[in-house]
Amino acid sequence: MLARLGRAAALAGLLVLPDPAWAVDAPTSEEGQALDVRRLAPEQRRRLLAGDTIAYPVLETSETELGAGVAMYLAVPLSRAAEVLTSSDVILKDPSITASGLIPAGATVAALHGFKLAAGEIGEAQDALDAAAGARFNMAPPEITVFRAAKGTVRSTDRAPVLDAAAGQWHALLLERAQAFQVRGLEGIAPYARRSGTTDPAALLRVAAGDARIIASLAPRLGEALLRYPAEQSPTAISHIYWVKRQVQGRPTPLLIQHLVDVTPALALYVERQFYVGNTYNASQILCAAVPYEDGVLILSSNRVSTDQVAGLGGEMKRLLGRRQLRSEIVKRFDRIRAALVRPLGPPDRVESP
Repeated sequence: MLARLGRAAALAGLLVLPDPAWAVDAPTSEEGQALDVRRLAPEQRRRLLAGDTIAYPVLETSETELGAGVAMYLAVPLSRAAEVLTSSDVILKDPSITASGLIPAGATVAALHGFKLAAGEIGEAQDALDAAAGARFNMAPPEITVFRAAKGTVRSTDRAPVLDAAAGQWHALLLERAQAFQVRGLEGIAPYARRSGTTDPAALLRVAAGDARIIASLAPRLGEALLRYPAEQSPTAISHIYWVKRQVQGRPTPLLIQHLVDVTPALALYVERQFYVGNTYNASQILCAAVPYEDGVLILSSNRVSTDQVAGLGGEMKRLLGRRQLRSEIVKRFDRIRAALVRPLGPPDRVESP
């Protein structure tokens, strides 16, 4: 039973349970404490200024959602934090990402040619060409049809053509979904076919847009902008769409990511929306913001993921483990942000004796 729960909790690229040592930086309560960027509680302020990361709750609205929030304080100016947070390196330099590329407006399938399936991924390629409604792959019925049709163009024993056929179908799927999102936003996201019904990744992203309320005093229209994208966007916001190949639970996973950034004198913001995920989980959003605080910045991250793996029997325990995993992943990203922002001090200069 515990082994099954452990496997189910290893979602969204969260492959192992977090290091127990991180518990030093987390509150003992699973619910955490609400975070108000305008006025932190005294204990939150004390811990942040001492260098701790603190957890805060992100409300979940269904049995397939996981939410977690983490904040930290860094003694750097907002302008420096903005340089790092608005860089695509924040999302694309994740160690689990093996390839990525930009999909600009008007792109052709050539923009996806960097997505390849290696010889060791032949099983994944064969499975994709055999795709069916279910949890193995996240595809709409028309996408399943074209993958299965492509199977008829190659012999299963010819490894290179099988790999090329599967990769070619992923190119077409990713481009079509990226273009639909660029034109219609959340309304352009096709649901995934399951054996009994569908799963709608856009539903998670609609809920996740509400996470903008934590910075509503600084970006009052952000939640609405996320819901209405590409319409009615902030004049200072910049949005890019990337394809990504990521290793998740040992599988090559194709993703489409919107990276939206916005910088004002009072806020540096990025929102990462994984609006298409090829397998393992359904969708994800990370909302990360830096705001001036004391002599530096308060950096907070509200993360939300949708996965069928935490529903059903034992769901509460699976969600408990999943939230811990999610917070651990936030802290890993914070470590990368911290490393980019704060140059460690080197050893003192050696003074030679006369």
